[in-house]
Amino acid sequence: MDQIVLNSTVAILVAAAFLTSAVSALRSSDRSRQRVPVKIRVQRDRNTGNRF
Repeated sequence: MDQIVLNSTVAILVAAAFLTSAVSALRSSDRSRQRVPVKIRVQRDRNTGNRF
């Protein structure tokens, strides 16, 4: 019986955390998106040095 109550409590807490994060993400959609610099490595063939 105690295990059922404990599992139910954990499930409720996980669902609450998921809903909280979902609502937070939806409310913050009006913020402008920031550009993040990304460094991309070009893979080259080991033998010839040509790009794939």
